[in-house]
Amino acid sequence: MKRFMILSFVPIFLLAYNSYGQHHGKGHGRWHWWEDSSVVEELKLNDEQLSKIEDIYSKYKPQLKELGSVVDQRWTAFRDIKGNPESTKEDITKSFDELWDAKYKKMKVGLEMKLEMRDVLNPDQLSKLNEIKKQHKDKMMKKHRKP
Repeated sequence: MKRFMILSFVPIFLLAYNSYGQHHGKGHGRWHWWEDSSVVEELKLNDEQLSKIEDIYSKYKPQLKELGSVVDQRWTAFRDIKGNPESTKEDITKSFDELWDAKYKKMKVGLEMKLEMRDVLNPDQLSKLNEIKKQHKDKMMKKHRKP
């Protein structure tokens, strides 16, 4: 049941992950929409909104970075256990569950951050942002699509 619940979040995770970036830090494909002046202008964010959004990100950044490190460690452990001929099915399954538990925790914190940011925007800004994110995702998918 736990695995089913975790796997049911995979599509949500993939959408959130793609719209928010592919790595934990700047310079690794991460797109912070609130740092993009054209997005800020299109949404007509005021200084107070921008400051609140930046404060929210700053509040969650250390926790997301730490959870990202845990996910990386769990991935490494899972690959090592899976590749070890001495590992049992139970060892591999346990490592897999630990990996997805770590991913779930990171996704949950990311969702909490995004929901706080969402509350800063008015309905019109939120609609526009969702369209901008969709366009950005489509652009990135085309850019990184393998022929």
